[in-house]
Amino acid sequence: MSWFVLALLSAFFLGCYDLAKKKSVQDNAVRVTLFFCSAFYALFMSPLLLTGHCESLPLQSHVYLFGKAAIVGGSWILTYNALAHLPLSIATTIRALAPVFTIFIAVTFMGERPFALQWIGVAICICSYVGLSLAGRKEMGRFFSNGWVICMVLGTLLAACSGVYDKFILQRMNFDPLTVQVWFSIYMALWQFAICAVTWFPTRHKTTPFKFRWSMVLVAVLLIVADRCYFVAVSDPDALISIITVFRRSSVLISFFAGLLLFKERKSKMKFVALLGVILGICLIALGK
Repeated sequence: MSWFVLALLSAFFLGCYDLAKKKSVQDNAVRVTLFFCSAFYALFMSPLLLTGHCESLPLQSHVYLFGKAAIVGGSWILTYNALAHLPLSIATTIRALAPVFTIFIAVTFMGERPFALQWIGVAICICSYVGLSLAGRKEMGRFFSNGWVICMVLGTLLAACSGVYDKFILQRMNFDPLTVQVWFSIYMALWQFAICAVTWFPTRHKTTPFKFRWSMVLVAVLLIVADRCYFVAVSDPDALISIITVFRRSSVLISFFAGLLLFKERKSKMKFVALLGVILGICLIALGK
């Protein structure tokens, strides 16, 4: 299966994952929810390690994979906390900014030079976020000064860094995609456990109580499928991380409309215009390549 098709499949499952994630963190202890989602992910992936389906790795390779878990873990903490406090339709539209960040990182650190059409796409995305800020004021007050919006933007920036990092370890260092996914899941669970033990457990009686929800299991399953498609796509020597990131973020379509239909979030013409602007922008970014 081509990396292009795999990227689209990853986007579909990522959109479904966003819905399950929103259900899991809503009115819940976010850090513990993160740990349980990560623990289920690792639990479902660990049999592959025990049955010898993964390559053996030297210590240096494990350092690289732990680094990936740290980057994604930081992104998760920021975005999950933001998602618990923001409307899904706004949070996932902000997440669609990841391809723009990826292009800037690729230009700065990997020597890529976007074409004029891609720069036009970046400009359209930025203008769309100005429109989104105007729509968001009606629901949250001041948009760009909202702490949860800032958390979502920073989490999205870390996610973009993770995408470039994935290209480095899968294409340039030739890591096996399945091995990366299995060890990443284990290190992510350990990382989230440490964060819970240090930051949540001592103050658990003063914060939002934790409620176990079966949607946490669904989060793990959907993310496993989405990540599998993604890692295999990125490992293809012909794959372009900027294009994969663009199509992976098209999952915003599922999340956006589900936020309006399932979570009964406020409808707004400006939201739709902003979303269409983001979609147009990321399509131009893709076509420009």
